[in-house]
Amino acid sequence: MTTVASHRSNLIQIVTTGLAALLLGGCPNPNGAGYDDVPTLAILGGGDHTTDSLSITTMVERADGLDVPTDLEFNPTADNQLWITNRGDNTVLVVLDVDSDNPEPDLRTSFGADHFLVKPSALAFSDNGNFATIHEEDDFTQGPPPMGTPADFMGPTLWSSHLGDAGQHPDGHAPYDGGHGSHLDMLHNSPNGMGIAWEEDNVFWVFDGAHSSITRYDFHDDHGPGGSDHSDGEIARYVEGEVDRDSDVPSHMVLDHDTGLLYIADTGNSRIAVLDTNEGSKGANVSPNYDMCELYEMDDGELETLVDGEDVNLRKPSGIALHDDVLYVSDNRSSVIFGFSLEGELIDWVDLERPREDGADYGGLMGLEFDDDGNLWAVDAQEEEVIKISVVDTSDDDE
Repeated sequence: MTTVASHRSNLIQIVTTGLAALLLGGCPNPNGAGYDDVPTLAILGGGDHTTDSLSITTMVERADGLDVPTDLEFNPTADNQLWITNRGDNTVLVVLDVDSDNPEPDLRTSFGADHFLVKPSALAFSDNGNFATIHEEDDFTQGPPPMGTPADFMGPTLWSSHLGDAGQHPDGHAPYDGGHGSHLDMLHNSPNGMGIAWEEDNVFWVFDGAHSSITRYDFHDDHGPGGSDHSDGEIARYVEGEVDRDSDVPSHMVLDHDTGLLYIADTGNSRIAVLDTNEGSKGANVSPNYDMCELYEMDDGELETLVDGEDVNLRKPSGIALHDDVLYVSDNRSSVIFGFSLEGELIDWVDLERPREDGADYGGLMGLEFDDDGNLWAVDAQEEEVIKISVVDTSDDDE
């Protein structure tokens, strides 16, 4: 396999002396409003809003198995292992040793992916080796009407990230293949899911585009590979009607585990919203209940606007990552990446100037992820690339 590694040479390395080390300076937002005394962010260009002090490397491309990639995340239980969701062909691309000279792309799909992994918009890892995917689908799956599942049936799927033989897994799980046989669990009632974030164990938060809600899914104990008993699940629907999806543009989310605050790229409302997951009380039951589990509304949940996109020219927020108490947000419309404080103040931004199809009202930037070295990774669904953004080291230039 050479195509990933061959792009190591396709770097944009334009160095401006001293910019990478710039820590303080003026930071106007894209509308021109001044933030003269706010620190800047080196990973976003250090205050000049260009890529002049950055290295942008194509790490994965279509030839490696990308097909309209929507999200990416490093497996926290494996070293240098990147997982990427492909909406175009209902697959997950796993890249082993991704940040090395010999990366190994491994495309996973199998029978049943057109239901359990249909049009994946996002994924999120637990710290127990499991992960979950959510899917932008509100149509019949598993066969044509009247044999298929109904349009309001879809929801998140739970998987093991185990890639080896079944005998190598402590619970005997089959290796992940993206299909019916290896899925560990699935819960329902959230069609057009646009984003997902992990809380603890097998608990995940979902951006439910069909109900314009944020919904908490607790799988509890999984039913095992290929099973169908979902009755021990628990589904709690928050703030119904208060968020809005934008078709084909994921609304990614990230949970601050220190505070319980869930940060949401509310794409349809052009804002960054925040939900305090510590608040709320159990309300009325919700139907239909396809899983025969606990399914109910949560009363008294409060969703607040952290960043109004109109104030900073953030038009279609999609990707979101929390790193060193800074929220990084990708604008799918403009290919700008913003950095905000946890109080919602704009710190810095950089325009990546990514290509956009002629006449398109959207760009390609979607999911964001940081690696352990502080590099920022992003998927571009339109260019079908995964890029890594790094700060150029100018220390030798100063000697």
